[in-house]
Amino acid sequence: MKPVKMAQIGVMAIATIAWLFQLIHPGAGMDFVTGLVVYLIVWWLALFTILPLGVTGQAESGQIVPGTESGAPVIANLKAKAWMTTVMAAIVWLILFVVLEYQLISLNDIPFIPDEHAWGA
Repeated sequence: MKPVKMAQIGVMAIATIAWLFQLIHPGAGMDFVTGLVVYLIVWWLALFTILPLGVTGQAESGQIVPGTESGAPVIANLKAKAWMTTVMAAIVWLILFVVLEYQLISLNDIPFIPDEHAWGA
């Protein structure tokens, strides 16, 4: 197995362990369901940023299939793009997890959010 692939699997393993850790030890930052929702949102955002990478349209390659759009990709590589999306989302999620779990940036540090005591507590 290639070292790059092993590093990608390692990132996924670390993200999964951190996410599952929230079942055992819920902290002040991100709980289990919040972690899942944040990961899914980040995954979809990453997918839409990765989808156009490396796409060659049928018009560019000169191989237009009758009945299809000329801008349709010749080879979509969806499996590779789904894997890249998963790894990229895991990296972004891990960064968000560390920031929220260890409160490196709290909501009170963001100037445009009202004070938490003003939320009707």
